Amino acid sequence: MADSVREGTAEPRPLWDPTFRWFLFVYFLLNVGQGVFPPLLPQIMEDLGLSFATAGLLGTAYGLARSMVDMPAGLLLERLGAHSILHAAFALQIAGSSLCAVAPSFALMVLGRALIGIGSGLTMVVSILYLMRRAPSGHRGRRANTYEAATIGGMAVSAELAGLIGGRWGWRWSFAVAAVVLTLAWCVAVRAVLPGIRHLLEDRPVPDAPVPSPRPMAPGPPGALLAIFALIFTQSFAWGGGIATLFPLYGGLELGLQPEMLGRIMAIAFWVEVVLLPPVGWAMDKWGKVRAIVPGFLAILLGSLLGPLTRTTLTYGVAYTLLVAGMSIWMAAPALLAEHLGPRFRGKAAGTYRLVVDLGLILAPGLLGALIDLFGFRTAGVVLACTIAASLALSLRFLRAPRSSASRG
Repeated sequence: MADSVREGTAEPRPLWDPTFRWFLFVYFLLNVGQGVFPPLLPQIMEDLGLSFATAGLLGTAYGLARSMVDMPAGLLLERLGAHSILHAAFALQIAGSSLCAVAPSFALMVLGRALIGIGSGLTMVVSILYLMRRAPSGHRGRRANTYEAATIGGMAVSAELAGLIGGRWGWRWSFAVAAVVLTLAWCVAVRAVLPGIRHLLEDRPVPDAPVPSPRPMAPGPPGALLAIFALIFTQSFAWGGGIATLFPLYGGLELGLQPEMLGRIMAIAFWVEVVLLPPVGWAMDKWGKVRAIVPGFLAILLGSLLGPLTRTTLTYGVAYTLLVAGMSIWMAAPALLAEHLGPRFRGKAAGTYRLVVDLGLILAPGLLGALIDLFGFRTAGVVLACTIAASLALSLRFLRAPRSSASRG
């Protein structure tokens, strides 16, 4: 690995080393394969005869299955290594996508989505450990957001491609293409990524980039850790409930948008986020994570409120883009967690982080789907916005922003 230690001294390692570049490409492909579901949801709902609440359970199945492996994945990674975990992850996701492509019933769709969720959970534990343990501390925000740009770029391509394929040949073909893309990602990972992450959990020094290192975050009040986990949960709740459930269902069934148009709107929103991620990552490193979180959460809140009020494709697209753009601060919360835990951020901590993420993904689709069934889209949007507001208030209360203009992590 590029950061190996020779004669007790860490070798200089470029910020964007070859392993990291291939790592970005693999996770780009992973998200192309994983992101086909949201624009296809209205089609799947009509084809399988599902209610809003039942359709939401397809999202819940993904998050629930993923949550079941978060903690075991972190512990198994420490015992078996990243290689075994990633091989299992790719195999499960390919199997799940293939099953979704041929599933004749809701039950088999749930199983397929669950397999994809388990595989995704395994890959996410590896990625968060790699990003937080192997990034130079002064560039952690930029490196993490570069990773996010790769994953969101994959989602943008996936949304556009899934909508086009679903509109022309049916939603099943989108899942079939996803399985092919995931197979390609597996091949690239074996060739170019796995050799470089063999010693992921070894406590080797990682040199900072040639810029002043950020000073450690000042000890916070007892509620600081609670506020960090609330941020993590709320972001995933907004993703699973807003981006993947409320907005696709409202656009497809209330506004009558076809899969092609839904996919295109999602792709545009994701590309906007990709453009925002590098400067937001720089701002996180320069001015602190909390100062980046505030505008991000306000954008998510505003998009959640406006979405169910829209009546045209243009205004719907603007509201969706606001919601997605706010997610450009996604990596701020795990970076705060890594700073609080320091060397203790290992497999168990990464598994805990992923478990909280997946709790949001589990609860949001089913809850928002049920709220839509009972009270309509506007009430669901208000509930989502209130969740965001509560988490933001908790962050402002317990998380301290930097007190000077010096760089902070």
